Amino acid sequence: MKPYLPTISLLLAVLCGQAAEVSLTPPVFLPDGQEFKTWAPDLQFSRSYYVNQRHPKASDQNPGTAELPFRTIGRAAELLQPGERVVVAAGVYREHVAPARGGTGPDRMISYEAAPGAEVVIKGSELAPNEWTPATGWRGLDPTGAGKIWRLTLKPEWFAGYHPFALVNLPRLAAQDCFTPKANLLSTLLAKRGLVFQDGRPLRQVKQPGELAAADGTCWAEWNGQALCVRLRGDVAPAAACVEITTREQAFAPRDYELGYIRVKGFTIEQVADGFPWPQRAALSTMRGHHWLIEENTIRWVNALGMDIGRSEVDMDAPAIAGHHIVRRNRVSDCGVCGIAGTGPLQATLIEENFVARCGWQNVEEYYECAGIKTHHNHNTLIRRNLLTDMVHASGIWMDYGNINSRCSQNVVLNTDSIFGGIFLEASQAPNMADNNFVWGSTKHGIYQHDCDDLLIAHNFVGKAAGSGICMNVNKSRTVMGRLATAKRNRILSNLIWDCGMPLTIADPENVSDANVVATSEKPFDLAAWQAKTGWDKNSTAVILQATFDPVPRSFSLRSPVALPRVPRLPGIAQDILGVAFEGDHVLPGAFGREPLDAVILLPQLPKFR
Repeated sequence: MKPYLPTISLLLAVLCGQAAEVSLTPPVFLPDGQEFKTWAPDLQFSRSYYVNQRHPKASDQNPGTAELPFRTIGRAAELLQPGERVVVAAGVYREHVAPARGGTGPDRMISYEAAPGAEVVIKGSELAPNEWTPATGWRGLDPTGAGKIWRLTLKPEWFAGYHPFALVNLPRLAAQDCFTPKANLLSTLLAKRGLVFQDGRPLRQVKQPGELAAADGTCWAEWNGQALCVRLRGDVAPAAACVEITTREQAFAPRDYELGYIRVKGFTIEQVADGFPWPQRAALSTMRGHHWLIEENTIRWVNALGMDIGRSEVDMDAPAIAGHHIVRRNRVSDCGVCGIAGTGPLQATLIEENFVARCGWQNVEEYYECAGIKTHHNHNTLIRRNLLTDMVHASGIWMDYGNINSRCSQNVVLNTDSIFGGIFLEASQAPNMADNNFVWGSTKHGIYQHDCDDLLIAHNFVGKAAGSGICMNVNKSRTVMGRLATAKRNRILSNLIWDCGMPLTIADPENVSDANVVATSEKPFDLAAWQAKTGWDKNSTAVILQATFDPVPRSFSLRSPVALPRVPRLPGIAQDILGVAFEGDHVLPGAFGREPLDAVILLPQLPKFR
């Protein structure tokens, strides 16, 4: 192993109490014109521990060497000191990994990492013991259910102090001043947190025991949490299937708050039974920590939140150091409420190249915490180059409340089923920007904002939104940060909007919209009428063109009898969605820096890490 030799710049940064700042390549600029900078982990370690549950000599009494490894990751978590790491061999680890401490700087991190090429799965579930009995004789159960519905007594010792089948999703219904639960949400908010899996696939929780007789693939927990009833898919007996039940609230999270400089790499985290926020206690959680490096993990099948990187407890003061995380190349899917979440302040955080899919299946979007990526109070934060697809009852990216000098750029957001939109920016009174995003297919709006001032929405491509391609809304009765909400001084520039229900909706006249291309596949948009009515888009263009999107391998093409017009280049936006540099004083509208007509453009492909 290479000896530990900290660089002078890193050493000075640690002595000064902060990580050295480094540029991205190429540099990226924030709305105030300043360069976004992150920190550089120095991943050299003075000691490595090893975990290998399959090793014939594995034991938590071992020294944790490769020859005598630990059996659990938790044992390593108790011992790791700054500048040390643990390498975990392949296997299924049914435990809550709780780091006892963090590192002290970018050159003295604590690292948790899967061995190269190893499939390391951390599960929040246990195998259900074969103690099922046929469930018969209950009122409301169809007599034909005999032999199909099975009952398991849930023993307290299985749950180690956290019993998700005895807890509802959101016990603190009055905790959010801005939220009044609607009747159609109550049954889900008051449903049990526990999940049941048959051969790796979840069963559907029903509200009444009688519903078990109506369909297979269902489960129901008794009100007191003392028993679980299931009807398995195909009406098989439990002994003929692998049945797992969630027993833990989290899979990887410190028990103490505000730990920093922790790296988590290469794990699969799944089958976790966390509750709905607040608080935010995700399957993988920094627990108010700072300077975490979270990379190349897979998080899936979680009751509420897959990952949280923010303040966590809204009833507590903001942590002394907030954010400064790097979250990259993770795959997050099938989370009931949100994939990647973070309450703020979320300072100088980089969220990039993540794949997020099928989040929001709990169908509680009017609870207002549902998205693939949902962060609050972003300060100097960059969310870029992420792929989000097939959100259900959730926005793709939602930057919520109090954002300052942050940027949402070069993301691909596909097929969003939401009451808001593919990208949602909310309630901020400082400059922020959304640029060079590709948004395709939304049951509502493509890019949606409400109650924001000084927002720049530029060089985006938005297609096939049932509502507006870009919607600028305001709730005039809402108080935001001490004053009534407004949506003023926003700029909508150089976007390409195609075949949306309406290209633009702008609620307040004190905005600017110009140099956009409004495109349709058939009847042209009446741009002259729009200009006369609003006074906007004097230099915009309406065209007819054909657009095609192929989800595999995510390729896009445009066909038009005429070339697209050029628009003035905007300061601070140096690249298109593909990383192609904009050149000259006039550039193409939309998210592509080179002419997309009659050419197949491959959208950004996320790097493969396993």
